[in-house]
Amino acid sequence: MIEEALLEALLIANPDFEAIEKSLDVFCPFEAVGMVRQEVRHGHFLAYCLDPHRPHGFGSECLRALMRAVARVQGGVAEGGITPLDVHLMDFEKAQIRREWHRIDLLAIVNEAKLILVIELKIDSGEHSGQLRRYREVVKEQWPEANGWRHLFIFLTKNTDDASDEDGIGWITLGLAEVAQELDSVVQKQQGASDARSLLSAYLAMLRRHHLTDKNQEELAEKLWSQHRGALEFLMKYQPDDVGGLFGQLYKEREKIAAKMAEASDLRVVCDISSATLMSFAVEEWDSLPDFQSVEDWRSNRLMLLEFELDRKRARLRMRFVLGPGRQDVRQLYYNTLIEGGVPLSKRKKFTEQFTRLGSESIRIEDEDQDDSQESFEKVVKQIEKYAKETIPVFDKALSALKK
Repeated sequence: MIEEALLEALLIANPDFEAIEKSLDVFCPFEAVGMVRQEVRHGHFLAYCLDPHRPHGFGSECLRALMRAVARVQGGVAEGGITPLDVHLMDFEKAQIRREWHRIDLLAIVNEAKLILVIELKIDSGEHSGQLRRYREVVKEQWPEANGWRHLFIFLTKNTDDASDEDGIGWITLGLAEVAQELDSVVQKQQGASDARSLLSAYLAMLRRHHLTDKNQEELAEKLWSQHRGALEFLMKYQPDDVGGLFGQLYKEREKIAAKMAEASDLRVVCDISSATLMSFAVEEWDSLPDFQSVEDWRSNRLMLLEFELDRKRARLRMRFVLGPGRQDVRQLYYNTLIEGGVPLSKRKKFTEQFTRLGSESIRIEDEDQDDSQESFEKVVKQIEKYAKETIPVFDKALSALKK
């Protein structure tokens, strides 16, 4: 068969395929203990490496590497900013590292420079309401600027997601890729005890396998696709789809999910038109609002829907309200009403002529323990109920101003 010949060319004595397989088929202590997506354990390990007083032999070099990454993205422009030269000249040997102080993920106190570094780490979770504002306030109260203290607030994520507009004022977005690149230099310079260096190297490799991009692997993958597209497409055709399968289960149970959201929000949530990758729900109480059911050129006649969209690439379920197409004066009226009613709409999401997304959140729909699909499904449903309880009533309260 032609598929068998294509597979043989891909799999047998193929140096590029063997190189990718070898890079992935390694023992990793972090994978072994199941911490790949556990934010708390990432925080513990980073705090240990950053602390110059721990017996890893790195001294303050890991902290200095992190600060170099901060300086490069921040550029010394913001208030209290630093430059790479500042970092080079700073003395970090007596720096203190605190973990979960006032629930802050990582906090570094550099007394000699009167500098406070605050880090909020996000691996797969999102920002919680008001948390960045609270952290900023408690730090500024403890180490006042009036006493000469400088503060650097770092929002550290793998996708360089921005902090929220209001709560995230003063927070600098930093990607894990930039930090990993600087920590690579610590490993390459043979700094630290050999076992600690091996562990840090394994951690950085794990980050690149699961959370970041690896240019070498990307180049090998592109080469394999260009030379063996037929075999790879054949394999893709029969790939088990855990992410799509879980979304498919949500789709089949959408009536029950609507009922659970209705119970959580104390409003009549019903299904609207849906597809294999996009589920839509509506709040029936809003149907009586002025011109709400006047839409003609959309999949629904309702002006605003609650959408659940599958993001296969990131294995996430995106939840948001969408203000659909329609008369611009009507759309503007509803948008303004939501703002005036106190609905937290991101300033980065501009009011558009066709589709305006509102109140977006996302949840992970892939579990490392893929054997228990029912447990994963129930976990996602609980997060959907939480979103419905916290978000839908806020929109409803604002829109009540339009009720006749």
